[in-house]
Amino acid sequence: MKSLRRLLAVILKECTQIERDPSILLIGLFLPIFLLMLFGYGLSMDVKGVPVAIVAEDASPLSDRFTDRFLASDYFSARKVTSRLEAEALLENREVDAVLHIPSDFARRVLAGEADLGLTIHGVDANQATMIRTYVSATIATQLATNAELAASVSQSASAKPSVALSTRAWFNEANTSSWYLVPGLLVVTMTLVGSFLTSLVVAREWERGTIESLYTTPIRPWETAVAKIVPNYVVALAGALLALCVGLVAFDIPVNGSVGWLLATLFLYQLLAVLFGLFLSAATKRQFLALQYAVIGSFLPAMMLSGFLFDLRSVPDWISVVGHLLPPTYAIESVKICFLSGGCEDILAQNLAIIALWCVFFYVLSLRFLRKSLEGGLHA
Repeated sequence: MKSLRRLLAVILKECTQIERDPSILLIGLFLPIFLLMLFGYGLSMDVKGVPVAIVAEDASPLSDRFTDRFLASDYFSARKVTSRLEAEALLENREVDAVLHIPSDFARRVLAGEADLGLTIHGVDANQATMIRTYVSATIATQLATNAELAASVSQSASAKPSVALSTRAWFNEANTSSWYLVPGLLVVTMTLVGSFLTSLVVAREWERGTIESLYTTPIRPWETAVAKIVPNYVVALAGALLALCVGLVAFDIPVNGSVGWLLATLFLYQLLAVLFGLFLSAATKRQFLALQYAVIGSFLPAMMLSGFLFDLRSVPDWISVVGHLLPPTYAIESVKICFLSGGCEDILAQNLAIIALWCVFFYVLSLRFLRKSLEGGLHA
């Protein structure tokens, strides 16, 4: 009971500090909305590296030549699969970004000038979908221009004009707009920035103002200090994230094709992780300026650059991909995009949530260690 009273007293102290410093509410509530609108409307990008599954129902040499062209191209990481169902399963699991379907009568229809290839694209990223279609069209045109069999056919019959039409479908992004791809990732980036910024100041501010000494005269425990610092700032940061979520849904008309429950669970837990990371920095550095610098370097920049938000981790050097997959923003962004756009993949969502939870435990333990050292150092001073 005494522990609860101590905890509530320190939480009340932190709430009073937030009330006295309006900039905390400004950062927590309005910065996420501002960043989401700024980047959501102003950011655009192209990506490279296209994993493709090829379903070749035609066993003719001509079909083989087209398949070999894709397998040998530097623009694709192509694989042959045996059925359309297998290819679509790979597409749903995001193991490939496109499925190229070569029908059973492909060779005959090419020579008749009426061939049609099917291309199904994972359309979450509209820019990438456009790039994939461009690459596929260029590869088909190159093969048509260099195929000796087709050239011979044309010389024998002037009326025959071998051609291949490309019928394209985009999955998971019917509007074909980049904001549907960008805004879910931006939501995670802003949560990372705001959460770590808010708590990167709380302990360092106590050290710089000398008020940390007042904690030495109380029986408060390190875990109580940590919880008291976390709760008010977590509430403010989470409120800002939910406001940004609502603004993003309304302003960009993004659908939620997946589970709302999984989406909220991911947002709630990831916001806690961002807050815990900031608390760790504050307790470790004891300086507000340093803590803010480390918050930018350790949270915002990795969330932007190494999470798969700006650059597909499959198209970067292997060592960068490894680093990216060690960081929690990668898994938060993947889960949020699944919940917004494609839906399903509950095994992936659960796995990502578990990874984020492990990071939460890690930074909470580190924060307690530094807070305990601070309190013990003060008592022996």
